[in-house]
Amino acid sequence: MPSAVPSAPRPAYAPSVLRRVALAAVCVAAGMLATLSSADAVASRATGTSLASAADRARSTLTLASQTSWVDGRSGMTLRLEIGSRLPVSELGLKFVLYSRLTTRSAFEESLGGVEAPSEIAVESPVTIPLARLGRHGPVDGLVTVHFHVTTAATATTRSVVSPTLGLSCGDICDGVYPLEAALVDTASTTPLATLTTHLVYAPAAPGLLPLGVSLVLPAGTTPALASTGSPTLDARRIASLDQLFAPIAAHPGLRLTVALYPQLLVALERDRAPAARHTLALVDRVLAGQPGRLPPARHELLGTTFAPADPAALSRAGLGDELATQLARGTQSLEAGLHRSVGPSPFVVYGPLDARALRLLERSGVSELVLPSQDVTTLEGTAPLPVARTSPFGLDLPASGAARSGPATGARPPVALVADPGLAAHFTDGSSDPVLAAHQLLADLAEIYFDAPSDPQRRGVVVAPRAWQPSAAFLSTVLGGLVDSPVLATLTVGEAFSALPVGGNGSPASEQLVPGTPAATVHASAIGAARRALATLQSVLPGDKTLLAHLGDDVLLAQTTGLGATARHDYSTAPVRARAGLARLLHLSGGRIVTLTSRTGDIPIGIVSSSRYPVHALVELRDPSLAFAGSDVGPLPVTFGQKTTTIDYRVTTRTSGASRLDVEVVAPVGGTTLLDGSFSVHATAVSGVAVALSAGALLVLGVWWLRSVLRHRRQAAAARRSGAAGDSPVVT
Repeated sequence: MPSAVPSAPRPAYAPSVLRRVALAAVCVAAGMLATLSSADAVASRATGTSLASAADRARSTLTLASQTSWVDGRSGMTLRLEIGSRLPVSELGLKFVLYSRLTTRSAFEESLGGVEAPSEIAVESPVTIPLARLGRHGPVDGLVTVHFHVTTAATATTRSVVSPTLGLSCGDICDGVYPLEAALVDTASTTPLATLTTHLVYAPAAPGLLPLGVSLVLPAGTTPALASTGSPTLDARRIASLDQLFAPIAAHPGLRLTVALYPQLLVALERDRAPAARHTLALVDRVLAGQPGRLPPARHELLGTTFAPADPAALSRAGLGDELATQLARGTQSLEAGLHRSVGPSPFVVYGPLDARALRLLERSGVSELVLPSQDVTTLEGTAPLPVARTSPFGLDLPASGAARSGPATGARPPVALVADPGLAAHFTDGSSDPVLAAHQLLADLAEIYFDAPSDPQRRGVVVAPRAWQPSAAFLSTVLGGLVDSPVLATLTVGEAFSALPVGGNGSPASEQLVPGTPAATVHASAIGAARRALATLQSVLPGDKTLLAHLGDDVLLAQTTGLGATARHDYSTAPVRARAGLARLLHLSGGRIVTLTSRTGDIPIGIVSSSRYPVHALVELRDPSLAFAGSDVGPLPVTFGQKTTTIDYRVTTRTSGASRLDVEVVAPVGGTTLLDGSFSVHATAVSGVAVALSAGALLVLGVWWLRSVLRHRRQAAAARRSGAAGDSPVVT
């Protein structure tokens, strides 16, 4: 039985010492007498008998420019190699070794690293081809083409040195994958200067057999393309990278591919006015847009994604479940508006660990079909481990413990999942020095999965979903071209895979269990909470500034991007807070700061000027203990400030005369942020009725007192006069 696929990434090609020694032995044997053994050749190589200097050999390179992807009984195999060497052409040659058919994916993995499986033997080793003898097929700008005749016989008859024959020596079963090692050699010493390992895939047409379904998920926009100000940050390198992704897709309209386009990238392209960005946006529209009446209709699947590449488990763990729903809603809105096609929540691709809470959140958002990493699932207890790659969907069972066991959140049917094959995704390497070779190794890997069970009665399929990948036009064009021509592979969108592939097909488990994992990414809930509160304040003050609010809302979502650096994350999350602080510069008091009231009751006009282009909504409150405000309009009073001066007249009654301070405060309707804090000096010159009454009463009392005093003095004076008159009269005896 084929063994399971190793999950560890592997290099695109790195011949090991074992294979290089074996190849050196074959090369030496071809150039020396038949009586010399391969051990003598290895010893000769070790003693440095090569005529080329070590420096020249180190500078020699051999890369794959193209090859025949699929070989059958009627066609041969053509290799186009790019050669780089400081040695003269007359001293260079090409040596090829064909190894026996691989029977497991583990053996295939080993062949990539140059390690022979125990069952892998060299079945064919044509003589060395001198580059000088290739004639018109010789090096042109470093390129050389070699055509092989292929036969299933055990012993091949070579027709010519420059067009050798490869004998598969395959017996009754020939269909399969055969490692083919190429070496650039120094013909004088037969020393390998550079090597590579590709594969001959022998796949004659087999009517009645079901091809392996291949769902290729191509990501775009895995890093932020928007600054915290909302402006695009797409430089020439990123634009070129996008072109290398979408141009090959556009060139292969017959395939059924899936694109995971993170909407923040689409928004950035729409805002970018540079000609290169306009061209890329047109290319994206050509591949993905679904405009009414468009011919031909969009064939490729557009996945629903979060607005920015966020980790559902990280959001769940931070208690930010609502943010996941916001991410999905904003993502759907952006894609549908920009590409004029409906986008559903399922299927959804998960690139990292997933736990039960995150799964619940996805289900509540309508996700019922998931693509998961292999480490997120395991076979149920009592079920035998899978010996081959997972090629059928399965029901996703939750762990037996925990609150998530009570059944799916969105209905009785549990979510259905497919596993993204890690071995296939590992072929998508950034900066590969030989992208064409990596592409053919991917095609051979897919073929090996097909040959694991080519006669299965039910259709099988695999999902290839690299998480982040620097697109290479050479790699992708080669892969897509190979898929177009393949007799054993057929592309499916992920959605088609869920509908076309039977759950638990071909005896695979109908259910597998979720393995809760801890996300590597972290999201700071406090920073996101502060940003949301600031954004709520801004929405209450400037509801008409849709552009600003959209930019800042996107900043909060971008701050949740997986793998974002601390500085960039802080910049995004604090953008709404900085914008809220800027509200204090929008409003200021107009006119003088002194108000004089000449009557006891009057109007105080409060003039406020707004510098905003949009209406400013706020609450105005006045405070002065020496004034009585008419009615209940002392505040807070809702006011909308336009672009001109807004004057509010307050009816007041003075309690006392003299000077007092009237405080004016303008605050946001939500959050209470102070937008304006000022004051007026109020001078009341009018006399109140109470004061007049008191004064009149005082004068009356004083008048009565004075009158009584005058009358008393008069009576006393009159009495004194009478007393004196009586003393002066004669006494009568």
